[in-house]
Amino acid sequence: MAYEIIILDRAQEEIDKAYEYYAEISLTVLKSFDNQLEQLYQRLETNPFFQSRYKNLRALPFKSFPFMAFFRIDEEKKLIYIYSVFNTSQNPEKYPKD
Repeated sequence: MAYEIIILDRAQEEIDKAYEYYAEISLTVLKSFDNQLEQLYQRLETNPFFQSRYKNLRALPFKSFPFMAFFRIDEEKKLIYIYSVFNTSQNPEKYPKD
């Protein structure tokens, strides 16, 4: 059974900022970012057990963009909560914590 993804407010705000930034650069770059985000969602839906970063948060990096999705898995309900889509160019002390 596939997992359902729930994008929390902070993550959605970060995604929106990334879309705005890449839209200013190029529609081709924006489309590539969007494709990688969709691929990330598909990977999480089928197998969310990626690297643990903090106590209860896991992380999955984008393939060629400086972003990492931080998420938590609820195995009983088959839900994935995405807490942050973090721009790794930022100070690592800003990484999301549970």
